[in-house]
Amino acid sequence: MTDFESKPVRLFLWVIPRTISTALCKCLSAIDGMEVWFECFIPCNVARKEYLLATGEELPMDYEGNEEMAQEAATILERLAGSKVDPERIMYGHVKGKMESSTSKYILAKEGSFIFPDDKSRQYLPEGFKHVFLIRDPYKIFRSYRKAMVSQTMKFGLWTADPESFDLEKDDPYLKPPEFFSSAFETWKYIRDNVDPNPIILNTDDLLADPAGVLKKFCHLTGLPYSDSLLQWDASADVTKTWKVTVDKSLEDFGAFYDTAKYSAGFTPPKPATPVDSLESDVKKLAKASMPYFKEMNKYKI
Repeated sequence: MTDFESKPVRLFLWVIPRTISTALCKCLSAIDGMEVWFECFIPCNVARKEYLLATGEELPMDYEGNEEMAQEAATILERLAGSKVDPERIMYGHVKGKMESSTSKYILAKEGSFIFPDDKSRQYLPEGFKHVFLIRDPYKIFRSYRKAMVSQTMKFGLWTADPESFDLEKDDPYLKPPEFFSSAFETWKYIRDNVDPNPIILNTDDLLADPAGVLKKFCHLTGLPYSDSLLQWDASADVTKTWKVTVDKSLEDFGAFYDTAKYSAGFTPPKPATPVDSLESDVKKLAKASMPYFKEMNKYKI
């Protein structure tokens, strides 16, 4: 028995939006014994920010002893999420403890690259995980993200003007697109210098171009078992219902971002790149500014 086979495999997947991360979660869910924690820390980060905006006070990081403040933060978050929020599950310390205490053979925790932005939050990084960063061509990311965000905000009634006038820098009600790559870069440096000296970087454009080759390499580096069965999976969304989430309806409510991956059955071959000149001005601006971070991280891709 190899060392990998004798030990649990725990992967912390740091993602930039539109890096094929949800499809990768669905792909790896086919591994027997896999447990997926889907963006469970992101609501902790959102709750922390929204609580500060609403009250002028810092939200504690642990639930125990801070139950009333956690409930207040959950009420604030419920107005944004549009569904019930468990106050325990939006506290960094609670999520860390639950994740670390899991006895599953394989754990895949998918999180945004911006959720541990300072020393206070980084104390709550789960221990015992191998760190993986997903990157992708910035022009593809921002083009895809803009399309999904316009669709999502129109669905929720948060954007009622001409879709063409939407500006990712000014009109995104949830995230800060100008910080997608810079936050990923800074997090990568922090992890490399303080937690995991050899984090894995996966360019998901490579994954789409050569699923078998890239998945084999990825599984070899992480200790996950590879088989060709990972290249095709059930198109049903049933497996996503087994994923651990903080807001129970998040995958359903944010369909513009998740539906394609939820109902996927394999990695789709990449489409030809859209000519840069034909892209929206906000997409071009953000992609150009993000390119230095992407290029530096891309030097270390598997």
